[in-house]
Amino acid sequence: MPGTSAPTAPTVTVMSFHNGGRLRDMQGNTPSELAQTMDISLDGVAIYVDDAEAKASTPLRAGQVVSFQKSKVSSGSK
Repeated sequence: MPGTSAPTAPTVTVMSFHNGGRLRDMQGNTPSELAQTMDISLDGVAIYVDDAEAKASTPLRAGQVVSFQKSKVSSGSK
């Protein structure tokens, strides 16, 4: 029905170490939504949007590049 559908999420390019670094076009409003769609955990993962570190809740715009990378431990030990 016209006027009842939600706005379409922006299309972004996604790269993740989870899938071997292959580029993939996806739709999502936030990195968190993309991770849910890909069924990946964000534990120990650093998120980048257009080469800048970002949060899982960062709003996305069409054409951006989102990257999920292994987080580097910078201090302490587990």
